[in-house]
Amino acid sequence: MSLDGFVRCTCIRDGRAKPHPFFSRFMWDESSSPSLFGDLIEEEWDAHDGWLQESCEHEGFLVCEPLGNITRIQHVREFLRHLQGDPGPKFPILLKKVVYDGTHTGDWLPARESAALLREVDLVLGSSDILTDGEKEFFHSMKRLCEASIATGNPITF
Repeated sequence: MSLDGFVRCTCIRDGRAKPHPFFSRFMWDESSSPSLFGDLIEEEWDAHDGWLQESCEHEGFLVCEPLGNITRIQHVREFLRHLQGDPGPKFPILLKKVVYDGTHTGDWLPARESAALLREVDLVLGSSDILTDGEKEFFHSMKRLCEASIATGNPITF
């Protein structure tokens, strides 16, 4: 298992994407992802998925970041708990919404929380002299996700 994060581009929202094959059934779901409503057959879902991949030059995503496997995420979680010390919590979003111990099935962070998450990430990156290369990679990836979310107003999806 691994954890990935992504932020969608704004091409669909801004009208720069190819026309949707089922525009009358098109909707934005609660995580701001393009979806369809109504009783659909598998072929319609397949056409929707194909459209998403070919809808624009970004294939629907502005930033996609592999964050790590289960071992790396556990290490990051333990590192953050150690780094925050007492009194905590210095990293509530990172610990409760990104690297928590559990399954990230359809998780997403609203864009309105991305600036706060970026502050947590920047706080960690301010201690770059104590970070391993793997930790630096994780936090730089998180920074790119936060910046893309802030720039687009789209959530970060995990």
